[in-house]
Amino acid sequence: MTQEQGEGIGLMQGSLPEEKERKVERKPPVATPPPVAPSPSHGSLSFLPLDATESEVAAGMTTSLSAVLRSKREEKGTVRLKIESRHTSTYASEGAEWRVWLRSSPKSREEVFARTTEKSIPLEPHMTLPITIDVEAPVGVRYKDRVDLELTARWESGEPDESKIHLGWVTRQALLAIKTFRGYEREVADSLAAKALEKPGAIFSLMVPSAMRGYVFAEGMSFEGINDMLVGIRKARGLVKGETSLKEIEPLLEPKVTVEGFVEGAIVELISGPFKGEKARVKKIDAEKEHITVELIEAVVPIPVTIRGDHVRMVEKGGN
Repeated sequence: MTQEQGEGIGLMQGSLPEEKERKVERKPPVATPPPVAPSPSHGSLSFLPLDATESEVAAGMTTSLSAVLRSKREEKGTVRLKIESRHTSTYASEGAEWRVWLRSSPKSREEVFARTTEKSIPLEPHMTLPITIDVEAPVGVRYKDRVDLELTARWESGEPDESKIHLGWVTRQALLAIKTFRGYEREVADSLAAKALEKPGAIFSLMVPSAMRGYVFAEGMSFEGINDMLVGIRKARGLVKGETSLKEIEPLLEPKVTVEGFVEGAIVELISGPFKGEKARVKKIDAEKEHITVELIEAVVPIPVTIRGDHVRMVEKGGN
């Protein structure tokens, strides 16, 4: 699959064939709006980010960003909070609606339905009020779709003081684990790869870790999208609930040294090749090539045999 279809993390070696030409003419991608820095706090109001001003979110999931609204006045006052939202889709005609909630107190969460919403908030003298925005990305979003919110606070009493802050959310791919019957991992992955050609954008990449039996990892935009792709694949047992992080599977991406743990003089059993089932003694270890040279114990004439380290099993770890 080409980079334009999904800039994923690319777990599968190689790539899927390019997407077939669609009859629907695509509009050019909408440019990503530049971030807007918080306005300076010269007056009696200030808006400051509590942490980051932009967050990544997977389809169907919710993330939050918070800001702090601060009053420098000596008396009470009421602030008019204006929230303006702007949705940007990779393909302008296919933009999906995002769900947005405003939390101005720990026990109150109000959904924002309109593109422009205003709300009155009372502030005590020198009060610092945390404001949190929860955003849920819709299931149908594409990679790098985004929603941007501009929050503007001004006094209802008419003072010219106002403060603004920009918060943004951008969609990312999700990494999900698929349970399969043991021994059929590659078959499930091949079936998913074939389906991905018919439904571009659902799956970016696949990984079949040899060190983890019964699982295939898929990278796509949503849980629902990948789950739909599993329909009809007999050896697939379903998706594991929850998202998997790349950090969790990084150990599976590192090649294992197959001769690690072997020493000269150890007794091993051959588990592959023409001498399968025979016992042998380790004579030499080549860690660079991951090869082991052994001599068959029951052979009439000791003949050195060089095999791969993963073709033997440790029986007795010893040494000369």
